[in-house]
Amino acid sequence: MSDQAKTESPRQFALWLAALFLVVVGAKLWVVQLYGSPLPLWDQWYEAEATLRPWVEGRLGWRDLFVPSNEHRIVFTRLLDLGIISLNGRWEPLLQMTVNVLIHATFVVALAFALWEFLGRRSGWLICFLLAPFYALPYAAENTIWAINSQQYFMSLAALGTVLGLGFGQVGSWRWWLGVAAAVAGLGTMASGFLAALAVGGLIVLRALTNRRLEKGSMLTFALCVVIVVAGLAMKVSMPDDLPLRAHTLREFLAALTRNFAWPFIEHPGLLCLAMLLPLVALLIFYARKYFPDTRAAEFLLTLGLWSALQAAAIAFGRANYGDGFPASRYMDVLNIFVIAGFFAVLLLLRQWAKGKAAQQLAPLAPLLLAGVLFYQLGFISQIVVDQLLIPSRLMNLVAEERVETFLTTGDEKELFEKPTVRPDPKVILGVLQNEKLKPIMPTACFAPAQQPAPGFLAAVAAVLLRQAPLILAAGLGLFLVLGGFGLARGALGFPRDNLSGILALLVALTALGFVWSRSAITRKSVEFDLQTKLAAHFQAENNPVRAAIHERKAEALKR
Repeated sequence: MSDQAKTESPRQFALWLAALFLVVVGAKLWVVQLYGSPLPLWDQWYEAEATLRPWVEGRLGWRDLFVPSNEHRIVFTRLLDLGIISLNGRWEPLLQMTVNVLIHATFVVALAFALWEFLGRRSGWLICFLLAPFYALPYAAENTIWAINSQQYFMSLAALGTVLGLGFGQVGSWRWWLGVAAAVAGLGTMASGFLAALAVGGLIVLRALTNRRLEKGSMLTFALCVVIVVAGLAMKVSMPDDLPLRAHTLREFLAALTRNFAWPFIEHPGLLCLAMLLPLVALLIFYARKYFPDTRAAEFLLTLGLWSALQAAAIAFGRANYGDGFPASRYMDVLNIFVIAGFFAVLLLLRQWAKGKAAQQLAPLAPLLLAGVLFYQLGFISQIVVDQLLIPSRLMNLVAEERVETFLTTGDEKELFEKPTVRPDPKVILGVLQNEKLKPIMPTACFAPAQQPAPGFLAAVAAVLLRQAPLILAAGLGLFLVLGGFGLARGALGFPRDNLSGILALLVALTALGFVWSRSAITRKSVEFDLQTKLAAHFQAENNPVRAAIHERKAEALKR
């Protein structure tokens, strides 16, 4: 980031934020459009029994909102789902996924704004440009297509609010009180929601060690952080089914932690773990020296990195034996924060070292080259997630949708229990489908085709957004190009004409726009035709001609 870069006004930066928002929303909605299921998935069936059934029966109390879902107390997810159903008139998973996309995009914009503030209200284009691939690429698509996983996004929002409010707000100010509210809210997101308060506590300790004193206001904040952490630990629950997934030895824990810290470089975790740690360690060393000029920016990045590191440690302990040495897709929305913090640590350190006009012009090229390596790796992981998660999940969901449709049409329970069937437990799903009090709010996919009701106004709006997802993504990339071209032409927005990094960014955005345009013909219909054809071939090979014929008919119908 060049020292010659001008301070941007909020109005100028708002345009870059709009481009970032559109890119993230368009990319995620495209994933939902292609791979999202209109049928509830996994834990949603249990939530129907735990939350929706007592709600429609008029016996849902406030304590029921805090009942554990697996190891988590997903208070805000439940409130959001109840609110969406109330407004829409019906439970529609695709609508929930669409709302979740908007929530996550809001977090991304808030993160970009915070980085812009702490880094001196300049180089907003670079901040938005660097953040976009982290949240547009589908490596964390498990959260995108699981409607219940708004809990992940609520936790991230609460963590950012906690860091900004408690970590940098003056005690007693509205920012500080907002941080208090965010820290408390974090307890109702996920089991690890209290870790943001722990990260702020670490920031206070770091300041005390650096300044060799602990201010009175900091003592109050630290005490509050301790209370939040204790409350979070007290609210934690253990599920017997999850115990085998935990780390049982120090070796298992350290191996999982190393993999998490090395993300997204998963091939050689031992060496690359150190490489990913290096930027934040270097920033910590320079921060501890006297007269470091960007202390607030350094503190913010270090606190973000600490929060993500704590999350990585929690995942390493709780899910060391989950998967095949590859962090689950749903955890990557918190692991990426560590990489982002390290990434901007490099930018901050370069700001101190880049002296002279030539150095200031060339300095942003280093992080952009690093970005090229990172984004290539993110693309590599994203392709793995598409091949090993999104496509298999949609295949199984198509089977589940067909089983539910056949059962609802024929009324024969054997149709629901014939394997492969609806996950996780057809007995639970049968109970939900046959519950008369739940029927008025059940998704349209939970009715026989001839009896399907209207999906609701909000669901209709979501359907329009999903169909236009490639256009939304293209609009965001186009806005990036327009703003960048205008900045280069006018030398405005910290974007001088001879800015090599700006030119490179424009070329990347143009390439991305061309890619999106070339792939815009990939629609839900074209994807499902291929998948239905694969299912027909699979069941034919399994000597199940009845099921094969069903999926052949569905594939044929998609041709029309």
